[in-house]
Amino acid sequence: MTVIRTKRFTLRPIEKTDAPRFAFLCNDLEIARHTARIPHPYTRQDAELFVDQLIAARIKGDEHAFAVCRDHDIIACAGTLQTGERVWEIGYWVGADYRGDGVASEIADAMVQFAIGEMGAEVITAGYFIDNPVSGRVLEKIGFRDTGETVMITSLGRKQPVSSYRLELDVASFSGSRDVVIEA
Repeated sequence: MTVIRTKRFTLRPIEKTDAPRFAFLCNDLEIARHTARIPHPYTRQDAELFVDQLIAARIKGDEHAFAVCRDHDIIACAGTLQTGERVWEIGYWVGADYRGDGVASEIADAMVQFAIGEMGAEVITAGYFIDNPVSGRVLEKIGFRDTGETVMITSLGRKQPVSSYRLELDVASFSGSRDVVIEA
């Protein structure tokens, strides 16, 4: 299975034994508010379902999610989802105690490199809720540009649809971090 190493983190495939840690990290209103698929409150049962769904999607080949580890402790999650032929969308969240230290930028860059190098992505997209400009800055920092499109996406954490800006990366001009190593 693929493992991705960045300057500070190891991104490894999600395993069933990760559910308790995800239950702890995702029981955070900020993560739930700024993602589509994480409800609040977030229970152990939610985490077990999340892990099972991601493992099944990895086997199917249309989604690849990674536990982001620092010193073997999970601190975040990042992944890429196939949304069309050679089109992949990246996403991520970062645990409360690990925000503000460049974690999101480093793992988003790694996901782009994985999507291009391993999945053969020709188009990479991402999005963020309009009231989460920090995520937008992370994406712009690594080269994503606003498409001008806004869509409504249901947030399980908010229990309602939320406006989301859509972004796209110019794959041809992307130059990711040289610190990313993908071990297939």
